[in-house]
Amino acid sequence: MATLTRPPAPGPLGSTRTPHPSSPGLRRLHGAAVVRIGFGLLWAADATFKWLPGFIHGQTIGADLGAAATVHTPVIHQWLDFWNTVGSAHPMLFAVGTAIVESLIALGLIFGAFSNLVFVGSAIFSLGIWSSAEAFGLPWSPGTTDPGTSIGYVFASLALFYAVAGATWSLDSRIRPKLGRLRRLSSRVPEAAEPTGIDA
Repeated sequence: MATLTRPPAPGPLGSTRTPHPSSPGLRRLHGAAVVRIGFGLLWAADATFKWLPGFIHGQTIGADLGAAATVHTPVIHQWLDFWNTVGSAHPMLFAVGTAIVESLIALGLIFGAFSNLVFVGSAIFSLGIWSSAEAFGLPWSPGTTDPGTSIGYVFASLALFYAVAGATWSLDSRIRPKLGRLRRLSSRVPEAAEPTGIDA
C-alpha cells in the first residue's frame, strides 16, 4: 500500500533536492551522464593528439589551416585565409592554446564540472574548428563522404546541454551551491527528477 512521505526540504540557495532512487528522471540523467563521460573521453583523445610534438610545436599548423588554398568560394576563402594568417603568425602559441582548450573541455565533461559552460564552450569551439581547420567540409566534390567531423561535436554538445547531462555523477552538485549568481554555469537537477513524495 502506498504511503505518503514528506518531500525533503530545499537546501541552501542554489542547491537542489536529491531525486528518488527509482525515479525515471534519475535513470535518464544517469544515461545522459554516461554519454557525457564518453564524450569527454573522446575529447581527451583529441587533446592527447594536440599535445604530440608535431602539433604542439606548431609544425603542422600551416597544413591544418591551409584549406584556403583549395577553397575559392567568396567570403569563405577570406575567412579561411584569415585563420591561416592568425595561426601562422604564432604557430606554437596557437597550438598550445588549442591543446589547453581541448584538455579543459575533456576534464569538464569527464568530471562534470561547470557543465553548462563546458557544453556551450564545446559547441562554440567545435563550430570554430569546423569553420576553420575543416573548412565547412569544403570543397565538396563527387568523392566527398562527409561535411567534417566537428559539426557532429556541435550537436552532441548542445544535446548534452539540453539533457542536463551534468546533473548526476558530477562535481556540479558540490560546486553549484557555492557559485551564487554564477550557478547557471553548472547543471542542476530538473523538477522532473525530483521525488514525488509517494513511496510504494
